[in-house]
Amino acid sequence: RECEEFLAPHGFAGVQVSPVSENVIVHNRPWWERYQPLSYKLTTRSGNEQEFADMCRRCNAVGIRIYVDVILNHMAADQGQTATGTAGSLSEPGLKVYPAVPYSGMDFHETCDIWDWNDRYQVQNCELVGLKDLDQSKEWVRDRLVEFLDHLVE
Repeated sequence: RECEEFLAPHGFAGVQVSPVSENVIVHNRPWWERYQPLSYKLTTRSGNEQEFADMCRRCNAVGIRIYVDVILNHMAADQGQTATGTAGSLSEPGLKVYPAVPYSGMDFHETCDIWDWNDRYQVQNCELVGLKDLDQSKEWVRDRLVEFLDHLVE
């Protein structure tokens, strides 16, 4: 209703929404859990795929475009235990295993930390705060990302 009752009447043409892909559930539900995907299922604490599609249709009907913040570089960090996602998926981030995609250890860069932000290799290939860095040089990984983006556009 926000698009119909507030945004459009006040002249807005677009709105950015938080990531819509399934994310890890973190104790106390901090904002940053949304940036730790477990799969590309469209289910978060904000709603499910049907609710997202309904919001997009309703907003587009009144001239509001939806811009989705997407996470394409990494998957959830290791929390020291099996991770549960907002759509019920389970994963083992410590082992780089995300069955709901599916991704396995061979789909990621080797584990390393970013110590020097001026070091291009570290920035492009290492893990930011333990987030498992996808190896986008692999066709399998690129195909999964394209499928996810295509699904969002549908």
